[in-house]
Amino acid sequence: MERILGSPFHGLRRAADMLCLDLGEEIERHFALPGPEGQVRTVPSYSIHLQTQWRFVRKGRIVLASRDIYEPFAPEAVDEDWRYDLVGRPAVESSRFDVLSPGLSRRLRGSTVTTCRVSPLGDLELEFSNGTWFESFTPSSLREELWRLVDYQREEHLVTFEE
Repeated sequence: MERILGSPFHGLRRAADMLCLDLGEEIERHFALPGPEGQVRTVPSYSIHLQTQWRFVRKGRIVLASRDIYEPFAPEAVDEDWRYDLVGRPAVESSRFDVLSPGLSRRLRGSTVTTCRVSPLGDLELEFSNGTWFESFTPSSLREELWRLVDYQREEHLVTFEE
């Protein structure tokens, strides 16, 4: 994971309930799908894909966390069949993640990864040069994949607990 030290923050997004934390410079990469001829896309050098508990902390305060994906931004404005997995709605109908993540991305833009630690339990900590910390934790006694580093430069996937 030392390879991401010094990488600039690129962006954060979600695919359903998986957080994608994008780092590094943009590079062009050929993808074989969706068509037989494939396509060339611009992607960040690295993307950390997380399906575990995580949070962003700034000045001792949690500014965004994994549960925010499942919580409506304005609970009083939605009915009981509200779904977290629908995106592109007005803010009052969206999840806390969908409303708060663009602001966090703006605050992180221009910062770089200054610290990267992975514990023997699979917990991940990143510190950014603007003082924001990212923390993920392993909430299970099973040794299963909870996150992976996708290295688009080397075309590798580094998986936690890969046997």
